[in-house]
Amino acid sequence: MHFTTQLFLLAQLSTGAVAVKDGVIGMGISMYKPVCAYACHDSLASLWLNCTTFSTGHDDMAGMDMKLLKRMDMGGEAEATTSMECVASNMPWLQTLAYCLKDRCGIDGVGEKKIAKAYSTLSMSDAAVYSEMLPATAPTTELEADAMWLNETSLVNYDLYFSNRQTLQEFEYQEDTHAQLSVAIMAITVGFTLLAGKYMKFSAAGLGNMIPIKLSKVLLLPALFNGKHQTPLAGNIGYAPSRILSLVIFIYVFLNLIFSAVPYKSVFPQTSSAWFADSKSEISTYVTNRTGVLSFANIALSILFAGRNNPLIWVTGFSQTTCLTFHRWAARVATVQAVVHSIIYTYLDFWGGGSAKYYANVKLPYYYWGIIGTIFLCLAITFSILPIRRFQYEIFLVSHIIMVIIALVGCWYHVVLRFTYNWGYEVWLYVAFAFWGFERLSRMAIVVYRNMIGSTTTQAVAELTSGGTFMKLTVYPSKNWTFKPGQHAFLYFPSTGRFWENHPFSIAGWDTGSTTSITNSTPSTHQGSGTVEHHKDIEKDLQISTAPLPDSDSTSSHPISHSQPSTTHITHSPHHTHHHPALTPRPSITFLLRPMSGLTSSLHRDLSLTPTTPTYLPLTLEGPYGHAIDLSHADSILCVGGGIGITALLSYIQFFVEARRSGSAAVKARRLVLAWSYRERDFAGIVRGMLPLDARASGVECLWTCTGAEAVGKGEGEEGVGVGRLDVSQVLTEEVGSVKRLAVLVCAPGGLADSVRREVVRLHGEGGTRIDLHEDSFAW
Repeated sequence: MHFTTQLFLLAQLSTGAVAVKDGVIGMGISMYKPVCAYACHDSLASLWLNCTTFSTGHDDMAGMDMKLLKRMDMGGEAEATTSMECVASNMPWLQTLAYCLKDRCGIDGVGEKKIAKAYSTLSMSDAAVYSEMLPATAPTTELEADAMWLNETSLVNYDLYFSNRQTLQEFEYQEDTHAQLSVAIMAITVGFTLLAGKYMKFSAAGLGNMIPIKLSKVLLLPALFNGKHQTPLAGNIGYAPSRILSLVIFIYVFLNLIFSAVPYKSVFPQTSSAWFADSKSEISTYVTNRTGVLSFANIALSILFAGRNNPLIWVTGFSQTTCLTFHRWAARVATVQAVVHSIIYTYLDFWGGGSAKYYANVKLPYYYWGIIGTIFLCLAITFSILPIRRFQYEIFLVSHIIMVIIALVGCWYHVVLRFTYNWGYEVWLYVAFAFWGFERLSRMAIVVYRNMIGSTTTQAVAELTSGGTFMKLTVYPSKNWTFKPGQHAFLYFPSTGRFWENHPFSIAGWDTGSTTSITNSTPSTHQGSGTVEHHKDIEKDLQISTAPLPDSDSTSSHPISHSQPSTTHITHSPHHTHHHPALTPRPSITFLLRPMSGLTSSLHRDLSLTPTTPTYLPLTLEGPYGHAIDLSHADSILCVGGGIGITALLSYIQFFVEARRSGSAAVKARRLVLAWSYRERDFAGIVRGMLPLDARASGVECLWTCTGAEAVGKGEGEEGVGVGRLDVSQVLTEEVGSVKRLAVLVCAPGGLADSVRREVVRLHGEGGTRIDLHEDSFAW
């Protein structure tokens, strides 16, 4: 039969008659149940009635696959139109449908109430009408398979009914499977993450000895290949995940590939399809719909792992570096699936009706919004490569968010304009929106709680260190928390004019506000132990350390502004005096910054104008984030730092000394070795002033080397400083064998961090020593 009638097709009637539903297909929403009822309806959908109206000058739509259009509701102008009112008042159509439901659904054992409800939905009438519409005598005339008119109550053509039934059953099965596999990929990913978190706690709890040495050396500790993990790969294309994380990512990608490829089954050759010309177009439609739904699920996962308030970080203790790695891979998978979805539908358009069909469809709002969504997903991935992130991180971040928002808007209108809210495709986007909304609201709540609630406000003081190379920034939060090593905070500098801009800093030390001095004093430093570090993010050029307590009553400061671009507006203490902590005890955290570009360069330029004067500046704190490493089972601790990475380790030194001083069970080791390599000669004095006074007595040993041109050899101060690069192999070899369990903490540039990892892999298990490696990444 030549289908040229634009009747109310199943996609129109069923979605228009049914109220907005909850859930997704197969989980809260059923498409064609009972299938007998929908098969009866579909068998009558293209027939002309005595109230059908016809247009003139119509195109015969040659080449258009009206069977496929029946489901997807696409096509050009119709030559005949049967309105809803026409159908609702046509007795032959109503009675034929009623009898078909009674006959076919009766054979399937469907109850009378369900039949009546299905009839009400399909005929858009009251359920009670079903019994009234049953013909007094059973019809005897069966419609021909190619019949075009319905003028009397008739029997539905059996072959056509069976074809429709098989098509509907298989299509709904596939739609159910799309949703089930999408839920599965989300559940597997989240579930595996939780299990991995359990393993980390299992290992940290001292049960890691149950893990075979060989497994750790082959899978858990090594980099993916060539020993590169923190060092960018060739061409700066990105960082290679660790071997275990790479395996997890491979399994995730492989599952998505499998879920996109199977299982599919065609109704051919058992019967012809009511919607598809052949099995090729049928399977292609299933594949493109599958990849579309999976793409939505993976978009939601990508957004979940992008957030710094990701609940999985709270539960598992994973670093944000690990979660951001998975975020990127989830986004890549989602984008590839969206591209496949778009390509196949484009191919089906050209295959089923040529370029005319494609260009007709591309003018439809839902269609071009889908194209927009796919394009901006591709752009968001393309412009998030490592060189762009490193060159201009803030520009990347803002543009990335804008592109993702446009992509999500495109996805939203693509499904809502096409299906309204009836099939639940928008639910996947609700999940994505919920993850994003939770992240943003959490940030706002933390900022308000930490800075705007209480009798005081967050204050900060900045100053140059001796030598003028580095800057100290000490922050006095308005709301305190239990300071721990491994924590970091995000700082906002509203005076820059970019109120949204914030940067991550790892807490390297703290001062609880007590009057007891536990650190050395330097000319520019108070007697607090405070030191805070930055995850010296290569992509953000931010780094950190310590400072003094500001005068609580110092209000007569003078603002100084400068003409340089992106200048930070700051104020200076008019008398350059600091009150002793005993007079104004207040907890603080501290940051050490090396000026690079952007914000840090601007701040350093301002401080250089008055190098001996502490500077007060407005600041907002968000945090803390991060987890402390469990050191309670380590027999010895080795901290390896490179350059500004020392700041991430200073908090653990303070934690170690305080635990040893109080006899806390949080630290079992009686010895901590700080192996540090740095370039600037004056850096050693700055760091030495941050160490607790009783560090040596508490078991801290320092092995420092200076790589800069000004290195003067050993004998520089009481600690002693070597010349040249740190010999990682020698340092680790000396530690292995003397203890059963060694904890190695690393925060260093990529080359040094990867060297440590290689040596840990080589020496793990030697002399009966198990090594636990913990990295504080230099880059995200």
